Amino acid sequence: MRDMKPSEMEKGQRRGKGVFTPPGARENLGFSKVWEMVSPRSAMGRRVKVRTRPFMPGMEAELEAEFDCLEMILSLWDTYPDSFFEITGILENAKDPFSAISLLRENRTLPPQEMFLIAHLCFTVNRLRQAMMVEQGGEGGQGIKWPQKVIPPQLKDLESHVLPGSKGQPTFYVSDAYSEDLAAVRKERREKEKALREEMSEEAEKVEKVLGKRPGLKEEIALRNTEYELVEKARLMPELAETRETLTHVHFRLKPTQDAIRLEREISKLKRKERQLEEQVLQDLSLKVRQYLPEIQEAVRAIGDLDFLIAKGEVARSMGAVRPQIVGPCFSENGQGGRPQLPLVLEDAFHPEVKEEVEARGGTYQPISIEIDSTVSVITGPNMGGKTVALQTIGLCVAMVQWGLMAPCKGITMGLYDFIHFQSQEEEVPGLSSFAAEMVNLKEPLSRMDERGLILLDEIGRGTNPAQGLALYAAILQYYLENDVTCSHLIATTHYHGLADMLGVPHWQVKGVRPDSEKMKEAQINGENGLDWLYRHMDYALQKVGPDTPTPHDALLIARVLGINREIIEKAEGFLRGDEPDGEVKL
Repeated sequence: MRDMKPSEMEKGQRRGKGVFTPPGARENLGFSKVWEMVSPRSAMGRRVKVRTRPFMPGMEAELEAEFDCLEMILSLWDTYPDSFFEITGILENAKDPFSAISLLRENRTLPPQEMFLIAHLCFTVNRLRQAMMVEQGGEGGQGIKWPQKVIPPQLKDLESHVLPGSKGQPTFYVSDAYSEDLAAVRKERREKEKALREEMSEEAEKVEKVLGKRPGLKEEIALRNTEYELVEKARLMPELAETRETLTHVHFRLKPTQDAIRLEREISKLKRKERQLEEQVLQDLSLKVRQYLPEIQEAVRAIGDLDFLIAKGEVARSMGAVRPQIVGPCFSENGQGGRPQLPLVLEDAFHPEVKEEVEARGGTYQPISIEIDSTVSVITGPNMGGKTVALQTIGLCVAMVQWGLMAPCKGITMGLYDFIHFQSQEEEVPGLSSFAAEMVNLKEPLSRMDERGLILLDEIGRGTNPAQGLALYAAILQYYLENDVTCSHLIATTHYHGLADMLGVPHWQVKGVRPDSEKMKEAQINGENGLDWLYRHMDYALQKVGPDTPTPHDALLIARVLGINREIIEKAEGFLRGDEPDGEVKL
């Protein structure tokens, strides 16, 4: 056997197709809710999550590397919980430098607010490296060994440019330290502004002696227009200029002296020069910062990867999830016959959402174990017996693995799939009957026979004539058996008896309800608590049975538990026994 990996182009083509089919499969499997649980704390981590795509066949090595990193993160978390507490706090407060990086890529000058983001990135990197203790990893040190991709590079040289002499929280402003010319201009401006204040202060004192009110440099004084003498005095003072008159007041301001006018003009020129010099400093500083763009981008990627891995680790810890065993795609030595059958094995797998619901109602969730080693496998069981849950659990575990998440089970062995098709009973097409919707949705996996798929079919044909529905279901499964060359797995649920036997394929059965008639009589099950009773007594575990093992018939039990009138249940039991009330009905 020899390993074969597809080209990068082939990987990209597969990633561009729908991985979940039909459109509602992602939601119906429960993957959407699990993916929402992956919650990075920083914008950099959230951006990594948004860009994440599933690992496709041929990317087994990349997926193993991702799980190596995730396993290392979880191990470090157990060993250094205090460090992780500090790290998560740093990530929550990290600023997003995305806009600043975009400007640097476009060779544009960074304004002060964007320069601050770069400064804050340097600050964040320093704090993270300290919390991660990567600086202690030298000879004789006790540094922590982290996945290489999550260690942000040092930005001390960059920091010396954007945070000269800074201590504590980062700030940024164009300080005098950036330019001697700028420092000189600012010093001269301040001296002129001081001289202006002193000049106008003398004028203000003159006004105060006459009117008893002292105007500010840029402030008006208001005199009541009923104070005629005071108003006239103000109008005669050369130091004041009348600005406006209202119904109640006359307003005045200081009139600048010739020296004050000269100083204002000089200050205005100095401010313009100061702005030009500040812009020049920002341009020069942007050129310097742009030299560190590769290190900036590497730091952002590392912080994002660290944040995203921690978020995935939190989900794994909350579920007690495990790392999968990935088996790679192989071809036979002569290149014929497609991929050999790759196993799909789950041990004690559970669906987090269903498990939570069962336990909330007082039940004990029974995990499922299954080994799929055939192109087609059949799962049977009674209505409400857990067949759909089995499909959802299998599909969810596979999807989580392909998105780089650990799986909620004790063990899982699988190869990677090009797509996951989950045709649930909830999937509908507007304007079509349930049977027509099933046929429309089936066209998707049938059109992708050249790709490796996990096809999960939930009681196809239930909405049509039972005999024809069974025949059509069997024909679909037989078609896959005869035409699959990509090592796809098709798992079909049904309550039709004999489907597995017709095809000679593996037959799994949901254990379903664990009835105890005496306890049921004592509990006097009724419609109000019947659903809770079902959750407590439902066993979702799968058992492998013979191809011709009959499907359990628990419909009347479930109807009784859910509160259907006892008289109706007894009539139904009579029909099953062959009773003929009034000589009219016979089953």
